[in-house]
Amino acid sequence: MAGKLEKAVEIYRSLGYEETDFEDILNLGTGSSEEQKIAREGLKAGEWLEIKQLSENTYGFVPVVDVDLGKLAIFAIRVGVDAKRAAHILRQGSEVALKAVEARGETYAMNFIKAACTSNRRIWEHSLSVLGTLAIKLVHQMNLDIPESVEYMKDWAAVAATVLSSERKEQNFDEGFAPAKEDIIRRFIEHIEMGISVNVPSTGPFSKVLIWGVENNVLTKEAAMEQVFYALNIAQRPGDRKELMNVLEQIGLTDDDIRSRAETIIPLLGLGETALLERFAPVLIENASEDLLYQVLISCSFAKVKKIKKMILNAALKREKPKSAKEYEEWILLYKQDEDKSISKLADSLEKAWGLELEKEDVKEEVQGLWRETPKLWELPEFEIGEISPEVLTDLVAVISERKECVEDINFERLIAMANNIAYKNPNEAKMSLAGISNNDSSGILALGIWAKNQENNICPDRMREVWDGEKQVLRIVYGELLYTRRLVLFASIDKWPCLLSTPSYEDLSIGLSDLVNRLLIYKNENLSYVSEPDLQLALTRLDIDSVTEKDAKEYLEKLNDINLKILLPSGEILQDEYGNDISAGEIIVEYLKDPYIEPEFTPGKTSCWKVELDMPKSLRALPNRFSYSNDSMFSMFPTWGDYALTAVHRDCEVYHGQGIILRQIARRRKPITKGALMNWLAIESNLSDENAEDVINATQEAWERGLLLPETADISYLDWNGDMPSNLASMALSMECMAKDGMLSVVWQAACDTVEVSLGAPRMLTGTAEVVKFLRDYLDEVVMAVQNKLAPNSVLEMKAVKNLAAKSGASKAVGYAKEIVNKLKSFDTEIIKESENSEEVSDTPISKNDFDEVWVTLPEPKTLIPDNVSMSVKAVEIRKNEKVFQFNLNLPDVPEYEYQVTIAGWIYGLRNEGQVSAFRANHNGEIIDEEEKSVWLHYDNIKKKIVVNRFRNWRNEENGPLKGESTPYSKTLLTIAVTLLAQYGESIYGAKSLTKELIKSGELNVESLRDITRELLIHEEISPAKLVRVVEKERELLSVFWVMLSECIKYAGAKTVKDNKPPIWINRILDICIYYADYLKEAAGRGFIPDKDAKWQGLLEIANSSAKSAAIKKAKILIKILGLRE
Repeated sequence: MAGKLEKAVEIYRSLGYEETDFEDILNLGTGSSEEQKIAREGLKAGEWLEIKQLSENTYGFVPVVDVDLGKLAIFAIRVGVDAKRAAHILRQGSEVALKAVEARGETYAMNFIKAACTSNRRIWEHSLSVLGTLAIKLVHQMNLDIPESVEYMKDWAAVAATVLSSERKEQNFDEGFAPAKEDIIRRFIEHIEMGISVNVPSTGPFSKVLIWGVENNVLTKEAAMEQVFYALNIAQRPGDRKELMNVLEQIGLTDDDIRSRAETIIPLLGLGETALLERFAPVLIENASEDLLYQVLISCSFAKVKKIKKMILNAALKREKPKSAKEYEEWILLYKQDEDKSISKLADSLEKAWGLELEKEDVKEEVQGLWRETPKLWELPEFEIGEISPEVLTDLVAVISERKECVEDINFERLIAMANNIAYKNPNEAKMSLAGISNNDSSGILALGIWAKNQENNICPDRMREVWDGEKQVLRIVYGELLYTRRLVLFASIDKWPCLLSTPSYEDLSIGLSDLVNRLLIYKNENLSYVSEPDLQLALTRLDIDSVTEKDAKEYLEKLNDINLKILLPSGEILQDEYGNDISAGEIIVEYLKDPYIEPEFTPGKTSCWKVELDMPKSLRALPNRFSYSNDSMFSMFPTWGDYALTAVHRDCEVYHGQGIILRQIARRRKPITKGALMNWLAIESNLSDENAEDVINATQEAWERGLLLPETADISYLDWNGDMPSNLASMALSMECMAKDGMLSVVWQAACDTVEVSLGAPRMLTGTAEVVKFLRDYLDEVVMAVQNKLAPNSVLEMKAVKNLAAKSGASKAVGYAKEIVNKLKSFDTEIIKESENSEEVSDTPISKNDFDEVWVTLPEPKTLIPDNVSMSVKAVEIRKNEKVFQFNLNLPDVPEYEYQVTIAGWIYGLRNEGQVSAFRANHNGEIIDEEEKSVWLHYDNIKKKIVVNRFRNWRNEENGPLKGESTPYSKTLLTIAVTLLAQYGESIYGAKSLTKELIKSGELNVESLRDITRELLIHEEISPAKLVRVVEKERELLSVFWVMLSECIKYAGAKTVKDNKPPIWINRILDICIYYADYLKEAAGRGFIPDKDAKWQGLLEIANSSAKSAAIKKAKILIKILGLRE
């Protein structure tokens, strides 16, 4: 492809495109028909950019050809590349691009728009895509039909919001290329109708544009109301429905509008969403006819929030007694039995008002026997391809092609094995069966389709690339991932192999040594001289080493030594040792049997769960290392391993298309699911996508029935694999309940109990603990019956953490549920259940100090904080709905006429890797001086000893793009911004944590510099100290520096307590953390790591001695006692 691209570039150059101004290139020709054909062939595929390391701390894209890629893209469109390719190679919209696409005709333009408006070319969900403006201008200029596309409508909304109103311009918005306001208005109603019909998200700018249309009489209120109500009925996401309710209010929704649409609204009430119920329910309950009232109230029964339930009952109380009041008895009874007393009391009032007499039923669900005996471990079946025929192969292709993610499971292996079997005997027959494979490679079989269509496939997974070795650019080979490389190589030569070495022997994908040796003998007998390296390497990782006995090894040793098959690399070269001698497959296997892969231990928080860090055994050192980012595929490569290979088992927090298929495959394991994978499996079922739900549920049932899910195995410390404090516990509790209902209560019970224990040990009780305890309460009867029937050991009812929780004071739901459990346990006549007179009291004893040296890490030599004399103010600004970031308003001493506004949302590369931040100039009222002006860059100049302003990010070369050379030093202001990001919500928090660790490691952020910064931040009320210190809850190794932030916060809070006669609310979280780490803090003071002055914890006595009513006072007293301070 490189040669073809170079020929295309030669033609491009020869026609004068490179030296002609961009605006004038449409006046140039496109060459002869033959030249166009050659150019088109070279430009129709392939990447024109590659990532290179530009310097020690920067990476960037560089062209693979030395020409203007913007001009080359226009040339490619003109010589005939298809619309999808045009959208891929264009980097931005322009009048030239508009005319070039327009010249290709309406069909081409519509296809271009479809390809151009995509989610992967946006900075965030609702922002303008790179080519969005171009797409919109094509529609308006060519008078095209409005595309039935959500992505196009997102772009139209983003552009319309900017053109029609004073929305701040987005990064991809070009004022000089924007459509005219008149054009937007001319087709405004068409776009609104299309946006509604395709269900464009209402959480983006579309809603604001619709409101603008009503306010400016472009759209009538009546028409808008109809559209929005229709949108409410077809919306899929609760967030969209909530925003649509806001739109209705903005365009003037009245009670009459609600009453007139009662029949349309009633189904919406059944969704149980607060935003809908809060506005619609009172109006309809109070005003609906008797014919509709019952439907309204029954629909409202799905309300989940206490406030809404009370609102529904209060609205019903305002009505006169219905004529058929007895029909409502069941509905009222639902509220009378509510766990919340205020709701049941209101229901009693309604019962009385409507003249009813209801007996509150003692609702007691029958024990169903959900604690069941664990099934025996299954006998692992052998792998079977099944019936081999072209028709079955075609059916397999259809099944795999439907997948949105490539998963090498048993069905994928059947497809490869069958394709190989048929292709080796009759290539043409195989090609006919495989010809229907699409050009979409999401399922991973595109290369097989290319082979079937006799198309050229020049892609080599192993490439020579320039990489940074710490001093200079060096040329180094980068190897393709193992599974990807196997697919690419085998699919391109599927008819060349008599069998595949990596075909599984068993359903778990493992391979027996006898099968591997027999396959090599087939190669030998078929007079092949080599094997495929990735095929051999995968066969070795799948080899069931544990089943190989000494007898087996001896039996096959002679055969292996006699197999002199060479190893063919994807490059076409033969694998050789360091002396240039060919290495045989038999030789590799013999050595591997003596020195195989050994599964590393997985330690949450220390072992990477996104990057594979796997040492190759010496026996395989001659082979390419094809592991780096294959963590979600490790189960397919090492099917006999445990947690290290099972990190693909995790919750569907993002789009996870392969989740169900992966779990179905893991449910075919030979051995039970290990503790980390099982813990994550227990949390999966509460948030399933439609495409995964059936497979996930089936996989769970299959794993249980095969004896792979064992009680008391799951380890809560492995949840989400990251070593952090467990989160999303309410979701996990719901998932556990799903499994319990399916007869797997024994699998989830102990994990739920352990979760309560972890929550009690945290600085603050974890969110979602109440839901976990409620789950334990709801299924306690089942467990008691299991103990009584000897299905479960007595120990499952010890529940020490729950008893400790029940002994706590307070009226939280978690404590209330725990008390119910304890009271219920007292009523059962079982020795283990009877509460001992010496039952444990709640212990507030923090964690032990045995691991002090691990927590209180040795710090580097501290660097002196660099003063820069910059003053700042901070305020929180909303950049997206419900997402706020800090805006730092900096006043530079030598630029008194301006202030510089800095906001960092998500992307912190400039601050982290370059020591600089981007900013906008503003006046002292906070107004940006010139909205059209590009941002400037601020960094500390070590020579001028001040923060300086530059127009260019790469100010060393006066050009835009990443800064070349070393990062600039962090002055006080830049360090302060870095620390403040710890209190910011959104994506930047992840970068802020790692940056903080790096700054501590380098000595730039140390005890004294953090003391100074903390004092600065405490005067800014927009910054919550509680959020600043939250990082220490999970990152305990930061304590050896961040103790000073805790100390300064307590000192400041003590002074405020004296001043305001009450402690500030935020001090509660700081005190919780201090109590949690109190033993460490006391030990650190004893060892001299905390100076004597700070070890007195100034401010703590002032809080403890306050006469106000505050939980902080009790906490301060507890901390004083643990630290051994005098009150």
